Amino acid sequence: MKRLNYFIAVSLSVLFFSACESFIADDINLDPNNPSSVSYNAILPSIQIRHMDVYGGQTSRVNSMFAQQTEGVARQWSSFNDYSGMQPTRFNAVWNIYYGEILVEVNSMIADAQEDGYNHYVGIGQIQKAAALLDMTDWWGSIPYSTAASGIEEVNPTFDTQESIYTEVFNLLSSGSTLLAGSDGGFAVGSDDVIYGGDTSKWIKAASAIKARAHLHLGQYAEALAAAKASFTSADDNMSYTFGATQQAGWWRFNDGRTGDIEFHPFLRAMMTDLNDTDRLAVWDQTFITSHPYMLPNYEQAYISYREVQFIIAECLSRTNGNAAEMETAYLNGIKGSFLETGLTEAQYDTYVAQDAVNPGGASLDLEDHILTQKYIGLFIQPEVFNDLRRNDFPALVPTSGSQIPVRWNYSEFEVLFNPNVPAGSTLFTPRNSWDKN
Repeated sequence: MKRLNYFIAVSLSVLFFSACESFIADDINLDPNNPSSVSYNAILPSIQIRHMDVYGGQTSRVNSMFAQQTEGVARQWSSFNDYSGMQPTRFNAVWNIYYGEILVEVNSMIADAQEDGYNHYVGIGQIQKAAALLDMTDWWGSIPYSTAASGIEEVNPTFDTQESIYTEVFNLLSSGSTLLAGSDGGFAVGSDDVIYGGDTSKWIKAASAIKARAHLHLGQYAEALAAAKASFTSADDNMSYTFGATQQAGWWRFNDGRTGDIEFHPFLRAMMTDLNDTDRLAVWDQTFITSHPYMLPNYEQAYISYREVQFIIAECLSRTNGNAAEMETAYLNGIKGSFLETGLTEAQYDTYVAQDAVNPGGASLDLEDHILTQKYIGLFIQPEVFNDLRRNDFPALVPTSGSQIPVRWNYSEFEVLFNPNVPAGSTLFTPRNSWDKN
């Protein structure tokens, strides 16, 4: 088996970051003749845990605040809440994790696995890479990709359009699924896969679920529906990772010593109160202390879940005038998934959906009043709520400052300072994503 060379990885990360001179200087003394190395079964969980950590940590906090599920009430988070404290420096950490860690590691693993012919490692790597790229282009829009990590010939990578990144995402998902459906090439993925334990059938389902999310963003509802139906059939299929004693979940680490900085948002509280959503509200609407069920050190973080897929199916059927009974079933499955994930009972779910305001029947389900509302609630603190807000212009939120809610993230300080190819005029409020039509 090829060994993954961390000297190469560090060199690539320099180019991903943007040619920061101080970063180069810090690492120039690495010995290329005696590099540290790590095997596939060590690098794969590193990729997966890093991705789940950043997705369920800082990304969740920023996106849930922009979507007004949470609000910053103390210290720097009070300025984040009114958008005044979100300078490029505030996005350095997430940018560096995606570019300098996740993509560097996954590119190295894919390259070595391709050379060795270990097809299942390539396939999983391609799906992981697609998920990371989808996140990045959804948060930032145009991003460095095709000319990034190309050696000393290109220390200031150009920015690829969001449209081209989406094309790459779909290509990676399709290629990964094809490879996973075939031979492993002589080396099987096992327990080193901390998401699915080497279950290739579940990875293929996950690829379809991610495709469904991406097609939905683009307004390709027939394609999103087909992909969603080919994906998860229960919560057992969730693309998720359970944190634990040695790798505590991101929200728990944040709240440990910073309780009270971020709280439940009054907008979401009012929405749930109006719908008599008392059971979920009782669980969620409490101080974000470390005993909050979503803030536990062993929280199970889903990248994409069965409940999200069911809401995608319901939305697509609504938008395409599909079967009303099928739409209602998917809609209710999404709500039930949220109740069960919250730790509530089916009886509590039954009481909630018995209300006409929640479920007036398949033919009477409204896209906004029912499907999008329940998805907004049901994906509490999941980063996808920010994408839904922008593509649907729903729910109707009032900016906490100024006249506009942010439509994107700022590029990192490193890119702004050192890469002349950063799109000019980029702020929290412009430009909109290519799929943001509102």
